[in-house]
Amino acid sequence: MICMKTLCARVRSTTRALTQKSSQTPTAAFCVIGDEILSGTTQDTNTRTLASQCFSLGINLQKIEIVPDSRASIGASLVELSHAHTVVFTSGGIGPTHDDITYDAVARAFGDKLAYHSETLQRMQRIMGDTARARPDPNGTSAERACARMALLPQSARVTFVDDKLWVPVVQVQNVHVLPGIPRLFARMTHAYLPELAAELGARAFVRAEVETRVSESVLAPVLERVQSEYASRGVKLGSYPQWPSPHTLVSVVGQSPKDVHECRDKLALLLSDLS
Repeated sequence: MICMKTLCARVRSTTRALTQKSSQTPTAAFCVIGDEILSGTTQDTNTRTLASQCFSLGINLQKIEIVPDSRASIGASLVELSHAHTVVFTSGGIGPTHDDITYDAVARAFGDKLAYHSETLQRMQRIMGDTARARPDPNGTSAERACARMALLPQSARVTFVDDKLWVPVVQVQNVHVLPGIPRLFARMTHAYLPELAAELGARAFVRAEVETRVSESVLAPVLERVQSEYASRGVKLGSYPQWPSPHTLVSVVGQSPKDVHECRDKLALLLSDLS
């Protein structure tokens, strides 16, 4: 169950600090953190999850970076991305082990320090229950201290709990939103968190239409260039995607005005039918 009151309050606080408003499409970047991604040991599925959600909500995901478990690499990436985009999302590196350094890297990057977050600790203790092998305790055994590390958050962070059954929060420092790397948890939390964020940013959902053709890309290219030039000022973008080994090519038409997208699609379909 989403804690809507808390979520809305946090998101409103976030957007007051942003300069980009509803007259522009909000932009986003995604920083994927983990040596295991770069080594090919683990397949990143969070990128597709975030990309599809951003598209459906009208947030323009413009850049994706994958960085190692390095404070310097994480910090440098986040500072650069946060300056260039409305919002930045991260995944990974918030667990209890020595290589889980995302919170610390975020704090250092933005001149902050870490402190135990009491509500996170309390939620951890409540949700984990007495059956947990290691319950969070900053002054307990080595295992209990390691568990408590997951509640060691940047002091200035806005902390949002999106589900009463989850103790993991969305941790936001400036315009950076820190999320877990576990795919099912990442998906669950972004599905709860992003719609409210998108609404507060004034985002308008993207619309996609498609045209399938057997016309080769070489023959298709001049037509696409002409139509793209005609509709660019309306925020419509065309993309061409060969369906190899099939002889078909899929042309996508994307924009935020259903009228413009469908008009462009219909015009393109008519032009391509003349080439078939």
